[in-house]
Amino acid sequence: MLPHLLFAFLTAAAPAWDFYATRRLKKNPGSVEKIGYYKSLCGWLWTASIVAVATVGIREVFTIAPMPDDAFWLFGHAWVRYLAETVLTLFTALMLQPYATVAWKKLKNRPRTYRAAHAFKSLEYFFPATPTERRWWAFVCVTAGCCEETLFRGFMLHYLHVLPWTMNLTLALLISSLIFGLNHLYGGVSGVVGSAIGGFLLGLLFLLGGNLFLPIILHALIDLRMLVILPTRAEQAPPLRNSSA
Repeated sequence: MLPHLLFAFLTAAAPAWDFYATRRLKKNPGSVEKIGYYKSLCGWLWTASIVAVATVGIREVFTIAPMPDDAFWLFGHAWVRYLAETVLTLFTALMLQPYATVAWKKLKNRPRTYRAAHAFKSLEYFFPATPTERRWWAFVCVTAGCCEETLFRGFMLHYLHVLPWTMNLTLALLISSLIFGLNHLYGGVSGVVGSAIGGFLLGLLFLLGGNLFLPIILHALIDLRMLVILPTRAEQAPPLRNSSA
């Protein structure tokens, strides 16, 4: 019974909570409200992950050993597997590029411009600005890496592909990726689509690697990159003018 309830929660209740919670946050984007949202998000993600592991099993959640017939398009053709690995490599490089940019500028002693931050201007109510918010955001990112991979890759693929539905693995991956996208309604249609595609690629990494270790690490790093993309509130403030000038 618990796996069914957890699946229903992830499919309907969690996206609904995210939609209304982020709407309230957008109307009142204070620091207290933002941190309260972060705490609530981490709370239900960790609770749901514990339920998933307790009901399905830690090995079943964190490892996968698909048979060639489970996703023949991926495992039945060597060139498709190489293509998938190339796409994953490019995806990883693109997502982690901000870290390389920051490291290069520090090495060259060049100032930060934060030009990429303009792309996230519409979501500034959601992303951290103060030091306390940024510390909580780091915890949110680690939580998302661990828990969302546990829930939307480990648990959901087992639930859809093995028991009780015994779906085709490819269909299970597509459905789980779509549900993952719906849990990111705060980003609008583009956020849902982007998250669904990202979820599919992380699912491919899970299938090819056989365990959740790499997807968890990559997922956390993708979310943590906002801390290097977005300036702190102190960096956003204009410099003080010299009173003698």
